[in-house]
Amino acid sequence: MSRQNGPASPLPPALYVVGAAIAVLAIGLAMVYLLGSGNSASNGMPPAGQTVTNTTGSGATVMPDYVMSAGEDVRMAYQFAMEHPDIMMWMPCYCGCGQHSGHKSAKNCFIKEGSTSTNVQFDEHGASCQICVGIALDTKKMTAEGRSLSEIRTFIDETYGDVGPGTDTPLPPA
Repeated sequence: MSRQNGPASPLPPALYVVGAAIAVLAIGLAMVYLLGSGNSASNGMPPAGQTVTNTTGSGATVMPDYVMSAGEDVRMAYQFAMEHPDIMMWMPCYCGCGQHSGHKSAKNCFIKEGSTSTNVQFDEHGASCQICVGIALDTKKMTAEGRSLSEIRTFIDETYGDVGPGTDTPLPPA
């Protein structure tokens, strides 16, 4: 009996799944590398562990690695909170951190209570909370637009008030 040479048998379906998973992983790692390796001049932030300037006049402050290795939005939020605690202290946070972390305002999501301009102590909470980051970046944007504390506070309350319980943050002075 002669054996006929026919088409090769197809690969088992599991090999296709493994191959696709490897391809997706490789693409994802390449994207992380490419997005994370942007030079600091393009995003205005130094690499992790480097000193950033605190423009409130207190000199240089070293941002923690968990901030510097996070996305640009997180870094900008921490930078703004560090440079403008006098604005962030009037903005409530609506992620529930007032209950689980004892925060008094959105400032505390990034800067610990009791910090001074010469001794900034960072809070890790803001690095992993998109609500906190959103509040900080909205506050930053509206501050740059020249909006008053009351206008910014009203926007934050209206935008985030339904997300969760807010911190017990006093209203800003009129």
